[in-house]
Amino acid sequence: MIKIKRTKQPDIAIYNLKNQKLTKAFRDEVLALIDTNSIHFSSFIPRLKDANEKFTKAEKETLQAIAYYGNPAHFANNEKLTKKKAPTFKVYKDSELKEFLKTLFNKKCAYCDSRFLSTSTADIEHFRPKAAFNPFKDNVDEKLLVPGYYWLAADWNNLLWSCVFCNRKNNLDQPNVPGVNPLGKKNRFPLSQEPRRIRSHDKDVKTEKRLLLIMDPCVDNPMKHFSYPVKNDEDLGIVKALIKSNGKPSKKAVASIPIYGLNRTELVIARKEAALDFKSIFMAVLDSIDAFTRKKQAGEDTTEEKERFKFQKDRFNAKLSKSAEYLSMKQFLLEDFKDFPLLNRLGLKIENLID
Repeated sequence: MIKIKRTKQPDIAIYNLKNQKLTKAFRDEVLALIDTNSIHFSSFIPRLKDANEKFTKAEKETLQAIAYYGNPAHFANNEKLTKKKAPTFKVYKDSELKEFLKTLFNKKCAYCDSRFLSTSTADIEHFRPKAAFNPFKDNVDEKLLVPGYYWLAADWNNLLWSCVFCNRKNNLDQPNVPGVNPLGKKNRFPLSQEPRRIRSHDKDVKTEKRLLLIMDPCVDNPMKHFSYPVKNDEDLGIVKALIKSNGKPSKKAVASIPIYGLNRTELVIARKEAALDFKSIFMAVLDSIDAFTRKKQAGEDTTEEKERFKFQKDRFNAKLSKSAEYLSMKQFLLEDFKDFPLLNRLGLKIENLID
């Protein structure tokens, strides 16, 4: 996982084309469910009162969700009371929206930082589950509670680009862990204080920020929570919780690693192979510089060594590009590379090799 700077809401039809009409009966129904002090939706009140006002697809879908999930006659005490069919969430599947998310996350999974499109489809993931959620207290699956964060189903800030293994729950194995375990996020969304969970579209979901037990790739810096052992091959590819200044492991890492399945065996193998490849390229860069230095000192032609250095340096920097995989792990590898004897003997710093 790497931190992604989320851009502003994209300028696309679902968010800016107001072509959706609402019946008077529906407008009245939703008006009755929106508090005048609503953090998110008080601005909708005058628009809903205007018979000529039209709405975007995202706005209409959100209002439909409020009418269904926000109606106290439909849900109470975490149970569904109504027999009415729930409205369908479609906006997050919009093709233009998908392209913006793919670009934002550099075609990589928001959680595991893997490039997966050559072998799998992408999921548009809701960080806060839309229809129902699993409190997942103490890493134990619990009964789904309803409703979920229905008013955020079309919200740009709640959507991520994810692989199916991080987003869906699958029974998978892990290194040094017996048997298989259910890994993957699905509806899991634990908080440190369940009673303070925001359950209404009228409340400010930002108040949950300090209660989140799992990491949001667009908010949290993984370098402050994850640790990648790179000193020996045995643990290479595994991600661990970073030990904080208080001597305890990061709570967010402890919760996030199993929920996103970040130590599933195949992912660990892929990270290990990427680490070994990165290390090999780094050593090839140093070897080309060493060969160049020796030949130059001997007064020999260095054309071949210059070409080799440029080739290896370009490969090295490509492994650090925004579209490259496992960038957090590579930051730990770069720190380890600083102790390489050949790097120091050549009088170089890692920064000299990074474009």
